[in-house]
Amino acid sequence: MISQQEYAHFQTFGFVVFRGLLSAAEIAVLKDEATTAMADAYGAAYLDDGPPVAEVPAFDLPMMAASTPFAASLVAEDPRFWQASHHLMGCATVPSQGEATCFRANTKWHIDMPLGLQGVKFMVYLDACSREEGQLQVVPGSHLPETHRRYWDYVGQAPERQGHGFDEGDWPIPLHGLDTRPGDVIAFHANLMHASQGGYRRFLWDVYYFADPIAAGGEQVELVRDALLHMGDYGDMPFDRIKYPVWREFRERAEKEPAARTALRRLARLGVLDTPGAELGSPKWEPRMGKPAVSLTTGAPPTRR
Repeated sequence: MISQQEYAHFQTFGFVVFRGLLSAAEIAVLKDEATTAMADAYGAAYLDDGPPVAEVPAFDLPMMAASTPFAASLVAEDPRFWQASHHLMGCATVPSQGEATCFRANTKWHIDMPLGLQGVKFMVYLDACSREEGQLQVVPGSHLPETHRRYWDYVGQAPERQGHGFDEGDWPIPLHGLDTRPGDVIAFHANLMHASQGGYRRFLWDVYYFADPIAAGGEQVELVRDALLHMGDYGDMPFDRIKYPVWREFRERAEKEPAARTALRRLARLGVLDTPGAELGSPKWEPRMGKPAVSLTTGAPPTRR
């Protein structure tokens, strides 16, 4: 499915766009499931078309319930996603839950996971996205440790620079904006610097796949497990956990679908499913990822935090 050029593009630049991977009919189903579930889960707050509010930068919702069957099927049963992750990462992978997000504000430059944690995110915007409509913007090659460090060395030389993260007053960096149409799928590395600016109510579906760390053992096992728990922790978001669980109903899918059963087995080996509350999006866990609030939202090396 993945061409040599697409594979090389991902390895070199940290991202690749699969144009028209999903059909118009599939996008229509996915958008209907996601918007219907979001409106049901969040009600008036989600439906409010007023200006963005800082207190609610985004609405997130797991799309793994029986009421969202197509979205749930994409995670482990559709070769365009899970099998593609194996090709891009060059090894067996383990999935996160699929999730719908409605962004109500810009997102600043950041990386999703601490440097060294190997994973790929598949993102599907459900409407056309351009620079004026909140397109994804990336820094090509910034997933590579040496390039990542050099970017930060450059930004840090600005005399007026204060704080951490990328600020509006920082020296400019060469970004690449990704215009997409419904049906396009973006895949990007967990350590790639990215942001989105402009637009309001940007709506998307996404899923993460991490390199399965069991073979390597040691610290990576804990890092991947904690990353999956971190992503599956919806905190105090006010939606019905029974109606929109993370893994509970995925177990039922695994009884009928061999691919889902393999994914479930890999999650179980990591200890994700044994964590109390994880199936319903409220895991009781002690993170060992250092300081995720820093490493996950800025990507800054220790000397730049």
